[in-house]
Amino acid sequence: MKPNKISLVRIDKQQQRKVSTVTISKLMDKLKANVGNNELAMLRFKVKNADPYLNDKHDSMHRIYASACLKKSDNGALVVKDYTDMLLLSTSDILEENRLAQLKQISKVVPFTIATFIGSSGRTLKIIARVTLPDLPRRENEAEMEQFYRKAYKVAAAIYSSLLNVPVSPAGIKDGSSPVMANCLISADAAPLLMEKTTPLDVDGVELAPMSQTEIVKTNDNNEVGALISFLTEKYKFRYNIVRGATEYLDKQKPYWGWRVADTRFINGLSLEARLSGVEARPKDVIIYLNSSHIRVIDPVEDYLFHLSDKWDGHDHIGDLADRVKTDLVQWKQWFRMWFYGMVAQWMGYNSRYGNSIVPLLVAPQGYHKSTFCRQLLPQDLRWGYLDNLKFDNQKLVMQSMVDFLLINIDEFNSISKKTQEGFLKNTIQLASIAIKRPYSRRVEAERRRASFIATSNMTDVLSDPSGSRRFFVVDVTSPIDTDKPINYEQLYAQAVAAVRNNERRWFDNADIEEVMAHNRKYALLNSADMYFNDYFDTASPDDPEAMRLTTSDIYDYIRKRAGSRAVTESITVFGRYLSNVPDIQKVHVASGTAYYVKYRKKERWQIK
Repeated sequence: MKPNKISLVRIDKQQQRKVSTVTISKLMDKLKANVGNNELAMLRFKVKNADPYLNDKHDSMHRIYASACLKKSDNGALVVKDYTDMLLLSTSDILEENRLAQLKQISKVVPFTIATFIGSSGRTLKIIARVTLPDLPRRENEAEMEQFYRKAYKVAAAIYSSLLNVPVSPAGIKDGSSPVMANCLISADAAPLLMEKTTPLDVDGVELAPMSQTEIVKTNDNNEVGALISFLTEKYKFRYNIVRGATEYLDKQKPYWGWRVADTRFINGLSLEARLSGVEARPKDVIIYLNSSHIRVIDPVEDYLFHLSDKWDGHDHIGDLADRVKTDLVQWKQWFRMWFYGMVAQWMGYNSRYGNSIVPLLVAPQGYHKSTFCRQLLPQDLRWGYLDNLKFDNQKLVMQSMVDFLLINIDEFNSISKKTQEGFLKNTIQLASIAIKRPYSRRVEAERRRASFIATSNMTDVLSDPSGSRRFFVVDVTSPIDTDKPINYEQLYAQAVAAVRNNERRWFDNADIEEVMAHNRKYALLNSADMYFNDYFDTASPDDPEAMRLTTSDIYDYIRKRAGSRAVTESITVFGRYLSNVPDIQKVHVASGTAYYVKYRKKERWQIK
């Protein structure tokens, strides 16, 4: 076997990148030699004392890249020369120094660990792990290698997180960044660990086969533990879902129920079941097993999508699905297709800056199969990722659900309060990442959003915020949706994967947004001020002899005077927002703010004194 080689990159005094390649063994020697390095010592001092200059750049120091051998392009950028069979992972901050030493020894027992060392901050553990690379034809495809490493890092991170009981992630990259470019600053460690023999982690196919129950029992001296595992696996299948960050179970006697999260209620029930069957078991024992590396690891989303590469037959299956929804909206098929592309791109991690920020809103009477259609958008293997009972007044739960689920149906959209629609919901829909605090974490971290939104309503006047209506496009369904015809999910999603990788348009441009807002006007929920404006005023052009140039305050005060202050309950701020979105209204900036060109309606003219 050829020696493991990694890339080192630094910036010289002329601000030029310098790229070199060294073996893992040489890297370990460098880490030992760096003990006492002044720059590293100063960095760790700043970390320890929360120095405000902590974020100063350290470009002159080498950065370690393990997943690829790199070279410089003609313009000086880093490009991949060849892929390696290695991953570079990092734990979250560990405050106790002795704990880092313990984690280093624990990670050593993982068969695919090549090396471990203390990170440059002195608070993290860096892990270099080996994986089995795909065969040569796939390695020559950049997109496939991108997906391979994305899976490999997720699987490996989940295994190490479970084993070490601390969060582990690819080193030095953010959501949406290429996992191949995982990196860390060179460090100093007097005792880095280097394993001479390793067994590569096989992630091809995403699922990792768990250790056999026989092996588990043999390696455990406690017969009670072996009996418990046998009891659990006789009735249930288990897996660790990377997307949801949770262990799930499948009842072998009721597989049609699908995979469910192994929550506290389920765990307590398992413990009681086992004890009633004569197996000594405590909830703690069940928890230890379900959160151990004996549970197979799976990313069900990437597992489903990865194998659809280059399988699209060229037919517009997404368009066929859209045709099941009968509507007079001419743009429906086009808008639905772009939204569907955006949903799949969200799952694949392609929407790194902006989330899928448009929501189809299906409007129709009861019995038109709106909710069924929404649920059927996901294949059975991903149906666990569908959610339609989310309470939008619980903002923390909404944010968590956007990370843990794939498609959220805002069922009965008209029941959402005006305040929630105009504030929280409008702003949340556009997010690409979500700041949440996981139960095991000590800090809030930004996680990639996965969920897209769709909505349903039985009422047509559903949009309360004119400025926020660009986040939705209303689809007036004219007849019951065909939900009986089978869907070819493989081709449906193969088409979407191909479109995303070809960077086909999945975003709504300014022209689309204008069309959406113009279309949505007839579905706006008018408040009292809105209605009275139409009673008393018309829009006018500046050259109209009857035109007046009135401010928001002038118009608002006039309406309250004519209709009565009790009839107009909205604030002037809300009314101003409406006024700025009145179709064809012309405005001009004046000393007191914004003025609008309007004229009195004819019935009003003779009434003015």
